[in-house]
Amino acid sequence: MKQCGVWQRTGRVIALAALSAALAGCGGYLKARGRDAAQMVDIGLTKSQKPCTAFFLCGISIVGFGKANLEGTFSGIGGNQVGTTRCYYRSIGYGPWTYEEIGWGDFDVARPQTLYAQYGAIGGWFHHFARKPGYAPACNHYIHFGRRGVVFNLRYVEILDFLLGWTTLDICGDDGDDPMGHWPWQSKGACNMPPRYQFSSPAPAPPLPAPPAN
Repeated sequence: MKQCGVWQRTGRVIALAALSAALAGCGGYLKARGRDAAQMVDIGLTKSQKPCTAFFLCGISIVGFGKANLEGTFSGIGGNQVGTTRCYYRSIGYGPWTYEEIGWGDFDVARPQTLYAQYGAIGGWFHHFARKPGYAPACNHYIHFGRRGVVFNLRYVEILDFLLGWTTLDICGDDGDDPMGHWPWQSKGACNMPPRYQFSSPAPAPPLPAPPAN
């Protein structure tokens, strides 16, 4: 009888351990699905401490028009989260050729690897193909004048990543320890950054006139 009791207790311990492992795995699985869901769209409001201007419209990364230079906060669904986070967006679009830089949360404008940066539209895709999967292709719309604006982005690859993620397929490579993501044929942390576009800088202010001699 004692031996039977030992086996029963051992079986219970094994079953409890298996259940705990299963629940932990399920928690990670559902967490990844929630993160994928927050990456499908960017819909919300922008706010900046200093006046900024952004007017950029992009259609499925095939054509894009406008120009933007925005740094502030984003509140809404998107930016890889739900709530309020830091945001950065700079772009230029000439119709069949565009360039965009997008930053969310813990980014550093001086470190391009912390940004989504890409050449887009028909000409941009041929110009430099390298890009992260998050916004390739996508419909990006940024409108911001002064200190407030709106964002409405549809991230088509992330939508597909969310749907396929339920089967454990991760085509954006962002379910693990590579939050910026990588394509399936790339290794984790692969460099998929194109050469950075050099935006024109504003002309320096003219020097102040020298004070009159006494």
